[in-house]
Amino acid sequence: MRALARLILVMVVVLAMTPGCGAFGPRLVVNGGSGTDGPDAEVTLHDTVAHRPYSLGGWDMCLDRPGSVTVTGVELIKPYNDIVLQAFSSRPHRGAMLGMAEKPLTELGFPARSPAVAVACEESTLHTELALQYAKSGDADAGAEGVRITYTSAGRERTVDFNLRVLLCAPGDTERCREAYEELRTSINDD
Repeated sequence: MRALARLILVMVVVLAMTPGCGAFGPRLVVNGGSGTDGPDAEVTLHDTVAHRPYSLGGWDMCLDRPGSVTVTGVELIKPYNDIVLQAFSSRPHRGAMLGMAEKPLTELGFPARSPAVAVACEESTLHTELALQYAKSGDADAGAEGVRITYTSAGRERTVDFNLRVLLCAPGDTERCREAYEELRTSINDD
């Protein structure tokens, strides 16, 4: 009887610990990872107009160890004015990366639904390309400090911040756009 009780106790402990194993799933790394020392990347687009898609890509995503994660959402960090993130996607990196285009991601060969990221950073130099589709709803300059990427790993929801500073400058307003954005960043950081 004691042997049966011990066996049942071991099974209960194993079952109770199983959900916690999700903590050991791989973590998503984006273009070298998240940092607080300034932007990992900065993009300034000149002469942008309202409601036009501006698709940006070329950022690597990989995992800190073997496994698989699924990106479930991307949201802007510290948006400024009327910038919106219309879409996000990813695809295996097999050649030239996107860069920038004034078309929706789906017209540029990105799937409407991103595939799982399943390449460990040290296993291959061919990672997964992240692409983001921005727009602005008004005619003024607009921007954001970065994006927060939500993903699932081993059944657990996680996030990683990618410091990607994006500025969408109104036509003929690039220098003033950068100056106004710097002033805004300074006032936000002083608060």
